[in-house]
Parts: sequence; C-alpha cells; structure tokens
Amino acid sequence: MPITAAGSGLELPMALSRQGTGQTDFAVPVALSRQGTGQADFADCLSPGATPKMNIPPSAANGPIPCWPQSSEAMPQIMYAPIGNAYNYPPETLMVVPFPCMMDGNGHFVQFPAPMEQSQQASWAKPSNGFHMMQEISSATINNGASHMDTLDLPLRMPPVSEDVSQNTDVPNAGMGMSDCIILPDDVVALGNPRQILQNAELAASVEDLLESASVEKRAAIITWMQPVVLALALSANGTRVVQKAIELTGGETQMRLSQCLHGYAGKLLHSHHGNHVLQACISMMPPHAVQFIFHELAFFPGGWAGVVRHRFGCRVVERLLEHCEPELTVPIVAAVAAEIDSLARHPFANYVIQHILEYVPAHSCQVVHALIQVGVPFLAQHRVASNIVERAFEHGGAKSQQALAEAILSTPNAITEMASSRYGSFTVRRMLEALQDPLRYMALQQLSADLSGLRASKYGRHIAARVTAALSNYGGAQA
Repeated sequence: MPITAAGSGLELPMALSRQGTGQTDFAVPVALSRQGTGQADFADCLSPGATPKMNIPPSAANGPIPCWPQSSEAMPQIMYAPIGNAYNYPPETLMVVPFPCMMDGNGHFVQFPAPMEQSQQASWAKPSNGFHMMQEISSATINNGASHMDTLDLPLRMPPVSEDVSQNTDVPNAGMGMSDCIILPDDVVALGNPRQILQNAELAASVEDLLESASVEKRAAIITWMQPVVLALALSANGTRVVQKAIELTGGETQMRLSQCLHGYAGKLLHSHHGNHVLQACISMMPPHAVQFIFHELAFFPGGWAGVVRHRFGCRVVERLLEHCEPELTVPIVAAVAAEIDSLARHPFANYVIQHILEYVPAHSCQVVHALIQVGVPFLAQHRVASNIVERAFEHGGAKSQQALAEAILSTPNAITEMASSRYGSFTVRRMLEALQDPLRYMALQQLSADLSGLRASKYGRHIAARVTAALSNYGGAQA
C-alpha cells in the first residue's frame, strides 16, 4: 500500500521522537531527527506542504529513529507491511516516496498532478466515455481488493449503435436495436416519424393510401416503420384507421408482427373509444389462433366475461368473437351470460350479446333459451330491452327453441293476452305468430281470441286483434 498524502482518508500509525530519549510517541506526525542531535526538524519534510507518515510496529517502538543524511543522494526506503495488504506485496515491503502519490494496478507510482496541501482531499474525475456513461467495474475487480482507480486501464463498453444514431430521435427505427433495423424504401422513410400521425390527419390519410397501393413487400416495410408506435396509434383518432387498414391488407407473418404489438393491452384497447375498433378488426381479419391473446386477457377483465358484455365497447368485441370464432372457443362467454341472464337480458349493452348468441352460435342457443325460460319469458317479453331477445329467439331459434318458448308462454294463464296489450310485448306476440307452426300457432290464436274485445280496446293490442281475426277466418268457423 502506498503512503498517502494527508486528507486522503487513510490514517496509519505515526511516530514522533522524544527529544533525548530515543523513544517514539505514536499518533502524532513523525519528524525526521537530524543526525546525531535527536532534535526534530519539521522543515526537512519529504514533500513541500505535506508531512510524511510511516508505520512502525510496536516491536520497533523502542529502537532508534532512522535518520537520513542531508545530501542529494536518494533517500533510503523504509518498508513495513500495510494494513490489509491489498496488493499482496511481501509483508516486509512498504515504500515511502518523497512526493504525494498513488500506485496503479501494475505496481507503479503515479504522482499527483500538483502538490496538495495537508488539508486538501484527493479528487479525481470520474472516468467516462463518449456516451457520458460511467465505466463499469467488474465484480471480479472489486472482489480482488483493487482500488476503484485501477479501472482506468479497463476497456470501455460501447453500445451496439453509433452515437449519432442513438442521439437522433428523428431517425426512423432509432429506438430499435441494430438487429431489428432494416433498410426501408425511400418513400417510407420520407413519411418521417410515425408518431406524427397522432396529430397529422393528412399524414394518416397518406399512409392509408400507401397501404392500399403498395406491394406485399412495401406493406411489410410500412408495418416495420410504424411498429414502435402501433399501440399509441391504435388508441388515437388518427391512428386507429391506419392500424385497422394495416390489419385488413396484410397477412401472415406481417400481420402477426403487427398484432404482437397489442399483446398485453387488450383491456386498455377495450376501454378506448378508438382502440376497441382495432380489437374488432383483429378478430374479424385474423385467424382464430392469432386472437387467443384477446380471449386470455379479457377473461381477467373485472367481472369476467359478464363484465365485458356489460361494457359499452366490450359488447361489440364479444359480438365479433361470436361471429368469427369456433363455438368451442366461445363456451366460457356463453356460460357466463347464461349464469347472469336475468340482469344481462335487461342490460342496454349486454342484451346485444345475447341476441348474437341466438343468431350466430346455434350450438349454444338452446342453453340461452333454457336460461330465459327459467327467468320467465312473459316477464322478459314485456321489458323494453329484454323483449328484443325474445323476438330474436323466435326469429333465429330452431324449432326446438321456438317450441320451448311458446310452451312457456301458453302454459301461463292470460300471459299472451297481457303481452299483446303491452307496448313491447305486442311486438313479441306478432313475431311469435309469424314464427310458430301448427298446432302451437293455432293454440296461440285461440287464447288471443278469448279476449278480442279487450285487445281492440288496447292501444297496442288492436293491431294484434286484427291479425287474430284474419288468421282465424282462414281456419273456418272462427268467430271474431
């Protein structure tokens, strides 16, 4: 360990000769005695403005104080083992040098650039490179006990890209790694920064036109150009149409790369007035296996799938899933809807999802119809919202579903006449008479004819009474 200048933070034991005794007194600066006098002279310090220090073990405390002749010859070296022995020198070597210094990793002395006063602290500028980054000190260097100044000889770790590109945010693909960068066509590069689409509607229209007229290779280049900001574009008014157009016109690996930018953000897109249209485009334009991320992420939506279908934008996304995905994939959605059919059938957004199940997923329509019957078809048929579901069930349900619904209504006394006299129920009865076949249709006409006077007196039932009279006249012998 080298002898450090005062103020460096490392204090070694110090000794001072007592006059005329030859004994040493520790913890005070050592002064070199003049030969043969035993008197201390502080003017003979080894370095201007600094007092040298040396480490004398207890065994040598009573020995003579070493003295140097006042000559131009080199001064002798006093060598003792430093505390900790960080440099692994032999235990008997500690060199005292006549100037403030430090030692590098190769064992060579490095003199301070200027003399230091005893009260000064040694200060060194932190090593840096052209990127204003601290040089990295390996754990092996630290574990070996080397000083942090030894890292001056370490090589710099340079980033994989040039300084000009890393500091220029206007360069396309500046934020991408070198392995991800490709050479873009000149007309794509001329578009500038894709983030400008967020505020520039004309640029958004230009990109849409370029996608329409571009070749497959150029469309892939455009996707690469806009890939870093796809999510931001999908959530913006200008960018959502660009992303939807890109999804519509691309396919294969290019389309997959585009959709991967949306992974993990299905919930955020669902809440967005613009982003939900991008989700719908993905479901409509991409194969079912490519939209698995939407199924997975929306399953953890607050409230589950029932919460999604209640959402004003979520109901649209679920409708696209029901239209374009296999029935096996939509089983969790149908199960969640059937479990809460009472509230969902009367919900202003969720009721559209139930209608879509009846229309686009015949394999699950019986499950929904059974749930409607459990709640009560006559009650739902007279509700402002739920009546649309009962009408859709008679319109698109199979023969078994229609028969089950009709039996549930006709088996309830006066249910069909009450429905015919109500505002919304009258539409359900009209749809029911159009969809049913005999003998259920004739049975419905008979129950309605039992109270024709009441239907004629009703504002909404008079139209049903006219239909019943015309239909029964075709059977012969019916009384109006």
